Amino acid sequence: MKNIFTLTLALFILSSAAFSQSFFTRVSFTTPVFSINFGHRYVETYSFTQYEREKQITNINANYNQQVKEIMNLRIGAAKKVDLIQQLQREKANKVQNVNNRFFDERNKYNYTHYDRNYRWIR
Repeated sequence: MKNIFTLTLALFILSSAAFSQSFFTRVSFTTPVFSINFGHRYVETYSFTQYEREKQITNINANYNQQVKEIMNLRIGAAKKVDLIQQLQREKANKVQNVNNRFFDERNKYNYTHYDRNYRWIR
């Protein structure tokens, strides 16, 4: 009786595993994939509001100030501190320039010099 019960249970488990695998593979291969928002992908990639720009610049400045404080607390020579701070200034300027370039890009729909208030291109 134990053998019959064990055999029945094993067959039930194996058959349920076999049926579930074939069902999922059939669904994954036969279900078509559609991208409904394909037309808006280009515009949404360059959506960058002025609030986001200001927030990123504020974060860059806060990180810069924190790093300068850490450099000032280091026990190294003054010339080395000046070099490190100048390097941080260059990195900060590059980061801010990248943020500004992204905002003032002509593809940015929130750049008010190229789009009207309904986000239509102005020529």
